[in-house]
Amino acid sequence: MRGSDTVIHTLSDAAALRLPRDASHADRRKRIYEVLKVFGLEAVKNNLVEKLSGGQRKRLSIAMEFISNPELFILDEPDSGLDGVMARELMEQLRRIADQGKIVIVITHTPDRVIDLFDNVIVLAKDANRTGRLAYYGSISDAKTFFGKQTMEEIVMSVNREEEGGEGKADEYITRYAEVCHG
Repeated sequence: MRGSDTVIHTLSDAAALRLPRDASHADRRKRIYEVLKVFGLEAVKNNLVEKLSGGQRKRLSIAMEFISNPELFILDEPDSGLDGVMARELMEQLRRIADQGKIVIVITHTPDRVIDLFDNVIVLAKDANRTGRLAYYGSISDAKTFFGKQTMEEIVMSVNREEEGGEGKADEYITRYAEVCHG
């Protein structure tokens, strides 16, 4: 993303790179305008990237990835650096994408402000040996019951290590979840 390019030019470049080579000019243009609409960028399509707000720039960055219309869309902290209102708007847009039959996986460290938009949660943790161990997968209400917590942030803190300000219970939950899954 270059600051001296317009939003539409940036998406046109992304389309040229990510859409099939045999896609017609009309098909590419149609997809660009669909993505502008999905991410609320129509009004700023002719603005320079460097003149966009932080939230608009974040949405453009995500739109560039979405241009290829993926079935699986993985976003690592798309709400970082955004205030609560902007983060909520972005997550609502991602929910609408999921409602179109797409799989949207969002990694976030502030899940409670948008938890109502998620179908399921995956809790990964670092046990004594490895990072990224599965501590839970399922519905939000079942997660709260499994961990005995009222909020997702409390769940995150329970699996975080003590030196990170957490409870350091990752090993316990990883083992318990494995037992639940494997009988």
